[in-house]
Amino acid sequence: MMCEECREKSAAVFLKLAVNNKVREMHLCPACAAKKGMGFGLETGAFNISDIVGNMSGYFKDFLPAEKKTLRCGACGYKYSEFKESGRLGCPECYAGFDAQLTELMARIHGATQHTGRTYLRGSALKLSKSEIARRVEELRAALADAVVKEDFESAARLRDSLKQLEGRDGRH
Repeated sequence: MMCEECREKSAAVFLKLAVNNKVREMHLCPACAAKKGMGFGLETGAFNISDIVGNMSGYFKDFLPAEKKTLRCGACGYKYSEFKESGRLGCPECYAGFDAQLTELMARIHGATQHTGRTYLRGSALKLSKSEIARRVEELRAALADAVVKEDFESAARLRDSLKQLEGRDGRH
């Protein structure tokens, strides 16, 4: 079989990659494989497995569809192909710029694109234990008494409202 690049020498490197559910095969001679960053030492007859794995990342660029090779973030100019190599985005705007690609990637990795795990409540929806409510009520009452003694009525009003809200949550009035 002849090399697909130079069409002169016999192919010695055979690659089969599946990208986006499409299988692509390449047959290259050692020289053309080396030009693409896949020099495995085939020319000398000795090669190292870490060289093969290390050099593969640069070669995957050839298998990306053309629109994904040139896709860039509008804010920072980061390429989608760079994200595929590093696994990191360039800026927060990359999430919007690569939305379709990231959604596809999350669906493949996680099986879904919507978060279905545990969520944490924030703000007023926060559930407190009875002991925590009792501790906070005592703190607010002490602070309210201190504000009244100091005649700081604005703070006293805020503390009173907080106390009412907290006591109402506990069921007491």
